[in-house]
Amino acid sequence: MQERVLLCGEGPTDYGNPEYGTNRWEEGPVQPIIRKTAGKPFIFEHVEKKELKRLRIQRGPQGGHAVKAYKLSVIAKKRKIDRVICYVDADKLSGKGNKEAVAKESFRRVYSDIKNGFNDFNERFGSRNGKKIHGIPMVPLRMIESWLLSDGNAFYKCFGTYPSSPPLPHKPELIWGDKDDPESNYPKNLMNRVLKQYYKKNSREVFNEIAKTIAIDMLRERCPLSFEPFYINLR
Repeated sequence: MQERVLLCGEGPTDYGNPEYGTNRWEEGPVQPIIRKTAGKPFIFEHVEKKELKRLRIQRGPQGGHAVKAYKLSVIAKKRKIDRVICYVDADKLSGKGNKEAVAKESFRRVYSDIKNGFNDFNERFGSRNGKKIHGIPMVPLRMIESWLLSDGNAFYKCFGTYPSSPPLPHKPELIWGDKDDPESNYPKNLMNRVLKQYYKKNSREVFNEIAKTIAIDMLRERCPLSFEPFYINLR
């Protein structure tokens, strides 16, 4: 029997979106990465951010991503799901800082915030029935594009040639630049220039295609600061 996983992300280009007029979820790159990392064909149940906003809790964390993780735990308990994955980009706390130390600190803050939300819920409710929520933060150091830029073979498999103009960065999780400069190394901008070689644009569909062919070993090697903690917690 396939394991059910409750999943929440930030938007269409990471965890996808519901298909208009149906109950079907159109997946982004996050789901294939999770399946390949775990080596299991999970059944995902998705939570939209608007559902989290509507949910009111009487007790729990006071702010930040801890609240999001806590609310996801509440929903998971109601649906009888034991595993929850909370995807969040860490870039927003780093602002325009380009320094590696700033990026690392932003990651630690976001990651810890999510873990604290899961832990707070388990401390309150986990002992009542002996069953705790297995909450897992999924946090790129910058954003999902940083992870997707880690494996040249994935682009070759998808589009027929290796990226060359520009080539992929050696440390994709650390790249940064001016968001408003299309020639900068801001991850979305660099991804746009990489995909331009193939006459493609940043989109949920393209990101999903890359993620389906990405090698987890390359993600671990090229993004050790942010992907490795997720890999360890999920396995």
